Amino acid sequence: MFRKVTSVKYDKSLHAILLSLVGWPMGETYTRIMKHFGLTTLSGLEALSLMWVKEPSWLLGILAALGFTAWLGLMIYHGTKILGIDQLPIKAMLITMTGESLVFSVFGILGKNEQLIQNVSGNFVHASGAAFGGLVAGFLIKKYLFSEVPAKEK
Repeated sequence: MFRKVTSVKYDKSLHAILLSLVGWPMGETYTRIMKHFGLTTLSGLEALSLMWVKEPSWLLGILAALGFTAWLGLMIYHGTKILGIDQLPIKAMLITMTGESLVFSVFGILGKNEQLIQNVSGNFVHASGAAFGGLVAGFLIKKYLFSEVPAKEK
């Protein structure tokens, strides 16, 4: 009736979520620097917070980024069943860039949130930040979840 619960130590989906969170602060730092130089009007956290409110909030952005990045980590990990693990950082980069563009498209254009509609440089900043985070997540997931473990000698 009940199936055996997998130990957290061996739960690869949870590990994929945690590994995908590593690239998030780096992408946020990048978008904040680009916002300081005037290339975009929003940082990554502010953009993600605009999924729920009309004014950017970094606190709500942290919660949104945790959830959004967790979903992306799961998509990267379980996407390997379809896409394979060869060139995983590149595939993870494409998945995160697609996710970021969907957030901007769905909540900016369809949701009529004017702040999420960016100019070319703003779109480039957020796409390159997502690409960097995806590369980091893909590299870490491939290294720690799909690495070959040598057989122990008896």
